[in-house]
Amino acid sequence: MNQTFEAIFKDNVKRMHYQVDGLSSEKSHIQVVIWPTFSGLTDFEKGIADRIASLGFSATAIDLYGMDENPVEMDQKRAKMGALVAEAEPLHELMDGLTQSACDAIHGKTIVHVGFCLGGRLALEAGLHLESSAGAVSFHGLMSFFRAQSEVKANTKAKVLVLNGYQDPLVSEDDAQEAKRYWDSLGMDFQFIDFSNTMHSFMLPSANNPEHGSQYNPQIAQRAFGYLDNFLHEFI
Repeated sequence: MNQTFEAIFKDNVKRMHYQVDGLSSEKSHIQVVIWPTFSGLTDFEKGIADRIASLGFSATAIDLYGMDENPVEMDQKRAKMGALVAEAEPLHELMDGLTQSACDAIHGKTIVHVGFCLGGRLALEAGLHLESSAGAVSFHGLMSFFRAQSEVKANTKAKVLVLNGYQDPLVSEDDAQEAKRYWDSLGMDFQFIDFSNTMHSFMLPSANNPEHGSQYNPQIAQRAFGYLDNFLHEFI
């Protein structure tokens, strides 16, 4: 395995995931794993975990980079993200390990992955490549996820929900259509929701760079969370 990857993401990396337990007994078997943006675990992801827990589901926001290891400058964020998604095998091995650490007793859990931006892609990676995954929800995530080497190796039982800004410059029409064709070829249960007049990072209150295609949209953010709520209830 790439030693640089190990040094950045595994060797002596101490993590503290953010865990919130849901209070509904009928939903206790459902564990939501939240993958962060390329900024790492922040108050945003913790707030999402709190909102999901308020619906009765247990949620864990993943500490992707480790305690006090979140990149700050844009170049650092891009470099760390690039290293993370450079190769499929180490990425999926890391995600599997983090999922197990986040879910404690993984046996018997219905695990649904949710993510934002980079985390949206990671949720799709987890849904397709981790056998423990029952579902995956991507908020403004890229469609550049690693495809399975063969249909046999794909986790085709996972349900997929993509929540996408139609004006997101990072997801072209070709990218969207190719991803849909791919999931369809595997016979997977997928939904791809486009929101009109909506850019990248529409869930993030801090996003305010419309010149570069990134803008918070509070109305769409609320609407998209409603789609997540409905999706999670399918697993009860």
